[in-house]
Amino acid sequence: MKNTKKIVVTFLILLVVVIFLSQCISTAQKSSDPRGSMFANETSCRQCHQAIYDSAMLSAHFNASAEATPKNVHGSFAIGKNIFTYNDSTIVKMENRDSGMYQVLYINNKEKQAYKFDIVFGKTNAQTYLYWHNDKAYELPISHFNTAINGWATSPGFSASEPNFYQLIDRGCFECHSSFVKQKQNVEVKKGEFFGSPDVTEVIEKSSLMHGINCQRCHGPAINHVNFHNAYPQIKVANYITKIDTLNNQQRLDMCGLCHSGNDKEKLHSRFNFVPGNLLTSFFMDMPWKNNTNNFDVHGNQQRLLEQSKCFLKSDKMNCTTCHGAHTGGTSVILQSQKCMGCHSDTKNNFCTEKTLSTKILKENCIDCHMPKLASTAIDFQESGNAIKSTYFLRTHKIGLYDTLHSKK
Repeated sequence: MKNTKKIVVTFLILLVVVIFLSQCISTAQKSSDPRGSMFANETSCRQCHQAIYDSAMLSAHFNASAEATPKNVHGSFAIGKNIFTYNDSTIVKMENRDSGMYQVLYINNKEKQAYKFDIVFGKTNAQTYLYWHNDKAYELPISHFNTAINGWATSPGFSASEPNFYQLIDRGCFECHSSFVKQKQNVEVKKGEFFGSPDVTEVIEKSSLMHGINCQRCHGPAINHVNFHNAYPQIKVANYITKIDTLNNQQRLDMCGLCHSGNDKEKLHSRFNFVPGNLLTSFFMDMPWKNNTNNFDVHGNQQRLLEQSKCFLKSDKMNCTTCHGAHTGGTSVILQSQKCMGCHSDTKNNFCTEKTLSTKILKENCIDCHMPKLASTAIDFQESGNAIKSTYFLRTHKIGLYDTLHSKK
């Protein structure tokens, strides 16, 4: 009799466990993410992290790429403000048509070809645009420079004398401007194909493109994290997700350095394979910039420039998030300067020694003097009708002493 009772009790306990587990399984999220089954559906992050998610949506990272829409394509399409003139017979017009926005090539006042704005790269300083053709992405010849001229000009590296619609954009560019896009392997160009050649070219699946740098690009695959906390909402300690505060300083630096330490290194693996905790030494053949004095360009080399700074060299914990909010947009120089004041003060005898400006001004704007905007040697552009190339200025991340104050006098 006792054995029978034990069997019944055991059976009932197992039944409860099975029912509980079946409910967990039935409510578990199934991923439709193109990166694989270990990635959660991206919007699921907002269920528990609404404020952070909504803030991140406004950041430059989240908007590193986007679908081209009238809302996010900068620049005027108004008549007279939408023309780039190459020569007396050749112009490109930015036109808003029923089927979308286009860069339209005209020769001798006759339309030759219209190329659609499909993808936007960039948001804050400038935007360049891509169009799709047969699962290949091509860069359009005209970009919009938001802060420099607030107008249309040649895309970086493009000619101002002849339009070029044939610049192929490979998957490597998407690695730092998106969260994922799938590559089709070894697709041979057929004879006579648009912009084709007899060589093997890269073809990507445009349906797999995930615009912008989203949550799991920095926090890692999250399907187990989402399912666990959906099943156990009372548990507030994060499980099954990389905790950034558990990473050492080099790991934190390399998360940002993946796309902010230049593009001149021989790559061993796709950047899409990088997860938090990885090191750049596992993804690139060598990193010769360490502790050297190379004059790195201000575009795309933020980590290398920072690592040359005395502030960085004297600190064992300084990294990108010391000054930058991971989930926020741009920050004013006043707020950034307050970060400087955390280390530099009169009481520590390491405050700015400039005597021609008030203490208030010095405390509110360290940035323009010690991290000025400098000319990029990698990017320039030309406006329509201007034979001289314009310089593109970006803020250097090499903190130091510059002659900017005296040059402004």
